[in-house]
Amino acid sequence: MKKQLLPLLFSVFLFHISSAQVISIIGNTSPSGSWDIDTNMITSDNITYTLNNVILTTATGSSTGLKFRQDASWATNWGGNFPNGTGQLDGANIQTIAGTYDITFNRVNSTYTFILVAGFPSIGIWGPAVDSQNGYAGPDVNMATNDGISYTLSGFIFSSGNAYFRQDDNSTIVWGSTSFPTGTAVPNGPSLSIPGGEYFVTFNRTTGAYSFSFPSIGILGTGLNGFDVPDTDLSTNDGFTYIINDLNLTNGLVKFRKDNSWDTNWGSADFPNGTGTQNGENIPVTAGLYSISFDRSTGDYQFLQLLNSNEFASGEFKIYPNPSNQNWTISSKEPIESIQLIDILGKTIENSKPNSYSYLIDGTALNGGMYFVKVETTTGSTSLKLIKN
Repeated sequence: MKKQLLPLLFSVFLFHISSAQVISIIGNTSPSGSWDIDTNMITSDNITYTLNNVILTTATGSSTGLKFRQDASWATNWGGNFPNGTGQLDGANIQTIAGTYDITFNRVNSTYTFILVAGFPSIGIWGPAVDSQNGYAGPDVNMATNDGISYTLSGFIFSSGNAYFRQDDNSTIVWGSTSFPTGTAVPNGPSLSIPGGEYFVTFNRTTGAYSFSFPSIGILGTGLNGFDVPDTDLSTNDGFTYIINDLNLTNGLVKFRKDNSWDTNWGSADFPNGTGTQNGENIPVTAGLYSISFDRSTGDYQFLQLLNSNEFASGEFKIYPNPSNQNWTISSKEPIESIQLIDILGKTIENSKPNSYSYLIDGTALNGGMYFVKVETTTGSTSLKLIKN
């Protein structure tokens, strides 16, 4: 009897091992940082699965986060809430918060837990540039991180003064440098001298590399590539007026936002010009090639539609010479009813009604650079790009 029972038990054991399911976590906030690479969990009973000391990053939207799944297949996957809950088949991505975690998952009842075992070191900016009244006796302004290495600070207005990068509010762990707005801070180096203003700050805790830049203003939405993709950034020379040239839009909706975050965004129902308000409506845009300007202090924006290459080739308008050292001549197959000359910031320089087939734009007093001219005829209007040498 014993001889017959042993082979049977051995067969059951082999069947159990061969049929064991693999449970993993996957996602762009998981250790792999990818929706294509699983991180397998460990089990001794094919029921409870664990991972210890796992570093996760912070989810930043519904398309980010992580999920549990079985046998590296999307046929069986679980989502849900953070940091614990009961997994829902094909549920929403789990919106993790950065830190080091012990993770458990029960394959039978789908319950899971994320237990924080270690956070990341805090990095703050500390000194009179942060707290002009209390100086180094005041607190840090803390930076944000997803991995404990790269830290950022958005939306803080500095006073003119000095400051250090500081770890864990510990005055013996500081970094400094004499360079601004970019450089490599060294431990116990000299304090940074920061001019007053609003900056987007980055700091790498491993290398000491840092940068202070004007806040970024981006545009995104279904009129570009969607609302769940990175912004298309505008450029600025002063941190207030932002522009982008030659941007192709499709029929859809867009918004402006600061520092790639929905915390500060602008919208309005008006197009092509308007004043964006905080958390306002999506801006309805029409397909075309545009020069776009945005004023961060007022929310004013302008979408100036440009003549595309196919339209220009049709010969409806001619501009010569372009580029020009002094003047441009614009000719049309139809009488030109009005001409509006606009600078790159969206300011109207000249507004004329020639009612003729050609018009001379006097550019002798203009600075070198790019300008736009909006031409209207009886059948419509278009905008053309001018270059002053």
